[in-house]
Amino acid sequence: MLQAANQKPTKALEIKALTHSLHYSKDDYTAGNLDFVIKNFGVKITRIVHFKRYIEYLKSIKHPKTELKHERIDLKTIDKYLTKSPIILYIDSFPLFKIGHCPHFITVIEKIGTKYKIFDNWEGKLRTISSKTLMESVNLLKNHLRFCPQIIIVQKQKI
Repeated sequence: MLQAANQKPTKALEIKALTHSLHYSKDDYTAGNLDFVIKNFGVKITRIVHFKRYIEYLKSIKHPKTELKHERIDLKTIDKYLTKSPIILYIDSFPLFKIGHCPHFITVIEKIGTKYKIFDNWEGKLRTISSKTLMESVNLLKNHLRFCPQIIIVQKQKI
């Protein structure tokens, strides 16, 4: 999220974001990350959530000023938002690393034909993956890990 807010991730900044997030909410770690970026870098955030019930849950807990939307997270939705800017996508990491199942955020930069250029902050590099791998990552997050797929869009505020 730091990169989406045009901030160079440094160890010190990542520790500040992590600490803020852990203190912000035990109910939704992501909300703390969003709050940190909003407060420190003057951005507007839209959080698109696959399950409508999860939006209701988010509204019931301490949540930063973000626009919450309910949309099915699939290739059509991913492609729609990619036409405007890169997006942050919540996935299961297994299809990327083939090691273990773990919830993970990646940045989807652009669509190239039927493939997607992504930035993975765990690896710290760009890579290209197939649309099949991308959707497998979303579906495993939802069906195997039982986490709610999400898209996060970060935009600079207009002054």
